[in-house]
Amino acid sequence: MFINRVLVATGVLAAAATVLAPIASAQPATIRCDNTTLAAALASPDAGAGQRYIQFVVTNTSQATCTLYGHGGFALVGAPTQLTWTANPGPSLITLTPGQQAAMTLHWTAVPADDEPGAQCEPVAATAISIPPDETQPLTVAWTGGPVCQHGRMDASAYYKL
Repeated sequence: MFINRVLVATGVLAAAATVLAPIASAQPATIRCDNTTLAAALASPDAGAGQRYIQFVVTNTSQATCTLYGHGGFALVGAPTQLTWTANPGPSLITLTPGQQAAMTLHWTAVPADDEPGAQCEPVAATAISIPPDETQPLTVAWTGGPVCQHGRMDASAYYKL
């Protein structure tokens, strides 16, 4: 009698698992954010005492949730860029549902180095590209930050959620 109850209970649990498994797997999988799921823009420019800051903002334009982890690549097109990643904030997993945004903060100086002539110091880029973390295809934006002095030196934070 006890064995029959155990067999019946085991059969009920197996049947429930068979019925519930498709429901659990029907939830959309989270994917890595890439250039096909993100749109990019520059936002929140700030300046003071020769320092410049701007946010490189990405928006999840897909219908799926995607994730970012870490630092993105960044380069000015047609002007030198020497990018250093900072730990403020450091890398963390960012989950973006459709329409949500994340940003990395870019920082540079407008003060020319001793060997950079004039106030413009370096060529001014018309565009910039950034590759999302762990990806290979870039996002492109119009560069509105002006010249990047000190031979194109820039600091970039990891992505953080807005």
